[in-house]
Amino acid sequence: MIDNLLLVAAFILGILLCFLGFRLFRLSMAVAGFFMGIQLGNILDTAFLLDKIPKEFQEIWSMAFPIVLGVLLGLLSYAIYKKALFFVSFFFTWYTIMKVFVLYIVKTQANLNLFITFSPNSVAKLTEASESGQSLISDKQISSLMSYIPGNTEWEKFLAICLIAAVIGILVGILICILQEPAIKVITAVIGADIIRDAFVTTAGLLYSWEKLPSFLDPIVKQGVDNVWVSFFVWAALIGAGTAIQIKSKH
Repeated sequence: MIDNLLLVAAFILGILLCFLGFRLFRLSMAVAGFFMGIQLGNILDTAFLLDKIPKEFQEIWSMAFPIVLGVLLGLLSYAIYKKALFFVSFFFTWYTIMKVFVLYIVKTQANLNLFITFSPNSVAKLTEASESGQSLISDKQISSLMSYIPGNTEWEKFLAICLIAAVIGILVGILICILQEPAIKVITAVIGADIIRDAFVTTAGLLYSWEKLPSFLDPIVKQGVDNVWVSFFVWAALIGAGTAIQIKSKH
């Protein structure tokens, strides 16, 4: 029940952020801060915390910790919404780049042990996500990209990518703060589209596991679950629509 309510809330908040991000700027920063806290909470939980929690409490912890962190960062972003613009822009830029690394480069380098030391639970997620992403970017292409990343070991390359992503995130954050209105409209459309896309994939997964789903809908829903190109198209289309609508609207 709670998962379904969060899913509906994600759709609503994503739509507000994507299409009314600049008009509802302060609320947008709160929503972006909340979503940032959810993602950051999931990263910290998977990488460092979950295995330290007693097994009987792991399920409720995995649900509660990201939400609590999301609420705290959402409230903070609402309170300091102008300054939050930089940190939100920085985080989402860093997160997007690092997400590509986690999904592809770690598996390409056959170095899942790098994450096993943090949490065995992350290994299955990384492998599954990387395999499902093959239709979008192949491991061979990412392997070629890895040769240009500084560092002799996988750990050094990981740290190098963290640093590169952070520098790019800082530059994006500064640029958005300088450009203000047009940049805010674009970044809120991007973040809103990301929230909607995640909710869309989750909904497709729930529908596909629903026993009462009509059989003729199975292949359609399955595309939303397994086909990365469908997810990418939804994301790109939402960004385009959200940016266009926000730019055309008068404030």
